[in-house]
Amino acid sequence: MSLTVTLSREELPVLEEPPVVALGHPSELLEVDNDHSLPEREPAEDESQYPTGLPRLLIILSSVLVSVLASMDGSMVSVAVPALTDHFHTVRDVGWYSAAFRLCACSFQFMFGKLYKIFSVKWVFISSILIFMAGSTVCASAPTSAVFVLGRAICGFASAGMMAGCFRLLVLYIPMRKRPLYTGLVGSVSGMSGIAAPALGGVIVDRLGWRWCFWIALPLSFVTLVCLFFCLTDVKPEVELTWAQRISELDLVGNVLFLPSLTCLFVALSWAGSKYAWNSPTIIGLLGAFGVLLGLFALDQYRKGDAATLPPRILRNRSVLAGFTYTLCCNSATMVIQYYLPTYFQAVRGYSASQSGYFQFPLVGGDTLAVIVQSVGVSIIGYYTPFMFVGSILMPIFAGLMTTLTMKTALAEILVFSGFYGFAGGIGFLSPQSAVQMSLPPSDGSVGLSIILFAEQIGPAVFVSAAQNIFESRLASNLHELVPSLNATSVESMGLSDLKSLIGPENLGDVLLGFDKSLAQTWYLAVALACVTMVGSATMEWKSVKEKRE
Repeated sequence: MSLTVTLSREELPVLEEPPVVALGHPSELLEVDNDHSLPEREPAEDESQYPTGLPRLLIILSSVLVSVLASMDGSMVSVAVPALTDHFHTVRDVGWYSAAFRLCACSFQFMFGKLYKIFSVKWVFISSILIFMAGSTVCASAPTSAVFVLGRAICGFASAGMMAGCFRLLVLYIPMRKRPLYTGLVGSVSGMSGIAAPALGGVIVDRLGWRWCFWIALPLSFVTLVCLFFCLTDVKPEVELTWAQRISELDLVGNVLFLPSLTCLFVALSWAGSKYAWNSPTIIGLLGAFGVLLGLFALDQYRKGDAATLPPRILRNRSVLAGFTYTLCCNSATMVIQYYLPTYFQAVRGYSASQSGYFQFPLVGGDTLAVIVQSVGVSIIGYYTPFMFVGSILMPIFAGLMTTLTMKTALAEILVFSGFYGFAGGIGFLSPQSAVQMSLPPSDGSVGLSIILFAEQIGPAVFVSAAQNIFESRLASNLHELVPSLNATSVESMGLSDLKSLIGPENLGDVLLGFDKSLAQTWYLAVALACVTMVGSATMEWKSVKEKRE
């Protein structure tokens, strides 16, 4: 069996004579794997061109601070969800507390990839953090659930620029051989902050109120700004363009088509099955609008070729497609479990917000440990694909165990299951980032990374919304079955704690059973996503970060 990868004209090597393929059809010349035609390899690069010492330390510090900021923001929201539903007296927007953030984060990911290419890296980075501070202020002072969702959207927009800038700095200033190690360092610190954030968020919710989960982001953002402003050496744009050329490079038409298409999809997933039936004109219209707008976006990108936000030749790259699939499904499955785990502890088991935060330690801790193991392992053996296979094998197993939780399951058993799932989800998570850097030329590296970061955001944005739809519809059905006086309307219009207090002690056991059953049914989605990660692992190319093509 021969393995072939379709290459664009730009990626084909320049040879004096055409390559010869024995006993094959002439058309196969267009599908020759470049690795087969170029077996000779050399050390990756001259590392003397990269900064060392204090300059490198400051670059890593800036990346770490940004990742901590983003990680804490996301982790605290999940812990605050029960308090938010009680304050705003609705569970209708719970999915949007996460989806609004991720919708904007993924919608503008490619635009920020362009911004970092044609504008000053330092000032785009700083502007992103300032916008993030503004979004955090809106969340902290939100008078209604709708305003809170708006604040999350602003934070998501800024997060796209922050995370793209974080990894852009690593690409510009860290040698390829050491990049997995430093990327793992940033990821592990982000994971450790994710461990602390739920506990910290729970304490804040219990003692100060949920608003302080967002006020606390402002001083940390300010420290990050100071570090970037005074310590980060500016990076000139890759190409010198006039302002008119820069505006043209941003592909505004593509972005105008892309954002509404995703919005239609998320609204449809949020409403279908709960507010409207799947076959209702509203849902059909939203899904139809999504398809039309996405088709127009794809046509626009194809027409523009290499000038597009997403050049087709990059999208056809095998490692990019495999990495996109793995990242999307892996992160989506993890977020579906992580997002509803605090709800399980608080609504079903009766723990406080701070306790539910502590109980997320195993999940995030296992993920952090796995990132460290993967980063060190890739730096030693050079290959990243084996770690993806390990993740694809373990994730479905432990995601399936999470669906077996009941009201009688021992707490230690729950923590062990979640810890092992965290390890399974993290062991291959960073591999796609290394893969796109190895399979694409340096000039396309920022676009490749943007595609992987987009997958990290678009997956949870879609599937957390889908999970919310499943949870809300199943909760209404299960509670109506157990307590006939309840219906979908009453479930949507109350917070989770309000539901428990409204029912009364005589029906509390039935209500808790309904919560437990609904959460298990929601986590079936995570099991399915975990299984699909094997597609990405099986199709990923095997390349070493210690070598490169001649």
